[in-house]
Parts: sequence; C-alpha cells; structure tokens
Amino acid sequence: MKSLFCFLFALTSLHGFSQTEKLFYYSENDSLIGVKNEKGQVIIPAKYCLMSFATIKNNPIKENVILFWIAKEGPKAYDRKGNFLFTPYIFDNGFDDFQEGCMRFTENKKIGLANKNGTVVIPAKYDWISPVTFGIVNYCNGCYWDRSKDEEHPALVGGTWGYLDKAGNEIALTRIRNHPKDIKIKNNEFIPYQFRYTAKEIGILDFFEKRKELIITINHLVYPKENFSFEITERPTESEPYYIIRSFELLEGYAVGSNYYDDFQNFKVSADGKKYYVTHIDLVDHKEYSEYVARKTEVDKWIQKELRAVKK
Repeated sequence: MKSLFCFLFALTSLHGFSQTEKLFYYSENDSLIGVKNEKGQVIIPAKYCLMSFATIKNNPIKENVILFWIAKEGPKAYDRKGNFLFTPYIFDNGFDDFQEGCMRFTENKKIGLANKNGTVVIPAKYDWISPVTFGIVNYCNGCYWDRSKDEEHPALVGGTWGYLDKAGNEIALTRIRNHPKDIKIKNNEFIPYQFRYTAKEIGILDFFEKRKELIITINHLVYPKENFSFEITERPTESEPYYIIRSFELLEGYAVGSNYYDDFQNFKVSADGKKYYVTHIDLVDHKEYSEYVARKTEVDKWIQKELRAVKK
C-alpha cells in the first residue's frame, strides 16, 4: 500500500456548477480516490484518501477549484483539467474556504489571494493577509507569530501593516468619514467603504433594506439597525448564476461578516434580480453516510416562517 495519504475536500454543496464537461470522483482499489470526466478519462490520478467514497461517488464536482490534502506534501488545489493551481493557506488545522469569492494561498512562504476560478488576484508577497471581509484585506510584512505567551493561540506582532482591496490595490486611509459605512480605526483614521453598485444592484439591496428590521428581529440582534449592513459580495458568473448577498455587523475598527455566526444568513438573488433566496445547510442522513446539503428558500416565505417561530 502506498504511504501517500490525503484528505479530499468535497465542497459539492456550496458552490456553483461549471458549464464545462462534467467531472466525478472515482474510486480505485476501494481506497484510492481521484477525478475523471464523463468520458472516463482521468483528470486527477487517484490517491489514498481518508474519507468515505460513498459521500461523493454520485455527485458531479461543482467547483472550478478542486482541493486535495496530501499529508506528506500538504494541501493542493487543481483546476478542472487537473493542472496544479496553488497551495491553500493552512490556519488552525485547516485551510480557508472561499470568502467573498476568494481564498488565501501560499507560495515561497508568502501569502496571496486567489478567486473561485483559481486565478491569482493578489500575488503571494505578504507575510500574512486576512480573509476578505467587507471587501477589505488586512496585510502585514515583517510580522511574526509570537508564541512566547500562548503557544496555542499566538499573537501576530511586529512588521508593517496596511489594507488592500480585493484586486490587491493599497487602500489609502482617510482622516474624515466620507461614507456612513467607512470603518473607523485607531488614530481617528478611516478605511473607505469599498462597495460600488449599479442602479440594478442598488435595487437588489433595497429589497433587503426594506426587510432589515424583520431580519434583525429574527436574528435577535440588539445593536442599532444602522450597524447592520447588506452587501453584494459576489456577482453572477457562469459557475454561480446568482448575486451573493452577505450581512455585516459594523463595529468600531472592523466589520463582522455573517459567515462568522451559525445563526446569521447569507442570501442569493437570481441574475435577473427577480428571485430572492435565503441559503441554509441541512444535514441529510443516508443509509451509508450523512452529508451537508445547501438549500435555498424564498426570502419572504422564510421571514414569515421565522417570525411565527419568534412569536411563539
């Protein structure tokens, strides 16, 4: 038996389905798992994987970036043709999922950012960068993890710090608030609001603004509604034909996205701007295995159902 082990991350429920040829996981010798196309041609050769093939065998691969974790080599990301793309960034015994359409990766001990197509949007030239939050990436160079006081949860200290947008452009801080959603940080400086919208997109967000107080009630929020923001974090693509709308809690110094809370919701809107959904994850039990499956419900139906539950 080969000594090569890997974890295979099957994110089949959470992302869109590419319009190119269909890909499927396949099993070899009852333990090796790889990727083939619908013609049976091998795209990614099978490796010994520590997961149940039953959980993925019937599902077409929906991602443009396919993730493996090889124990002796670390995690690897491949495109749908089987080409190596990048090494995902490891943090806290795992690696990033995509956040606001991007995930971190490493190269030559530096960190960068890639999108859902596997395209590098920020080159790996920083000692550390944060996940994208509220359209903002925090970075530092010359910083390090100080493990002298807490080995398990070290602080990131030292170095030169700054902010980037999702395209890797340096964000210039301001001395005054030019937009209500500018983020105030130390030294009375502000990170400028990063989102820009078309008239159609403003109309999409207005749908949620009109329902903001109801959504706040459902989520049992106690802070002012002015601190609760809806933003379009991803636009429709071939592989994901929806606008992705995320809610944010705007705090002093930073914004907290809905992905940080189990009970906060993300939303999807059809590309034509006519159908509005709330997304949620269900645990589905099968005879041989269980899996998490993404669901979507019309927003107004969801609001009515949740408000009835709140009033009980």
